[in-house]
Amino acid sequence: MVLASTSLLAAGCVLGPSDPEDTPVNGVRAEGSTFVVKVPRCSTDKLRRVEVTDFDDTSDNPRLLWWASDPTTPSAREGIARLWTGEGFAHHAPKPAESAVPRNVEVDYIFSTGDGYGDVFSPRKVSKAKLKTGQFWTSNGPMTAEEIDAQLACTSDSAEPHQS
Repeated sequence: MVLASTSLLAAGCVLGPSDPEDTPVNGVRAEGSTFVVKVPRCSTDKLRRVEVTDFDDTSDNPRLLWWASDPTTPSAREGIARLWTGEGFAHHAPKPAESAVPRNVEVDYIFSTGDGYGDVFSPRKVSKAKLKTGQFWTSNGPMTAEEIDAQLACTSDSAEPHQS
């Protein structure tokens, strides 16, 4: 299953629209040696899995660095993952060695529908970002969790997010 979902994500099959301007961005912030990632989601979305791959690996199957599945806490179910710890998830991979973390990583979220979002960040760049309390670094500038979710036009009767 890990290989299959990684392959789908690496191919961009389930990561949203093809127009990069319409693709919502994830947010990330450094808290010590942990990176806290926030994915855009609607309140009805059911997060299933988070995967972190080596974005600099240009092979057909980029190296999977870490994963977590089956969120157990409200925070994890709301699209927040503490990379490398597995906190808030029933299952997760062990923390990778610091030397194994590449210059750029891709964080992909997979919802129960099979859809998901992915975004790339540089751990070094995020570690140096100057953020206010409650903000996340994004490729569009600092954003709060609410602003990250607001990228989607959610409907109350649908379990799938709709692009705004």
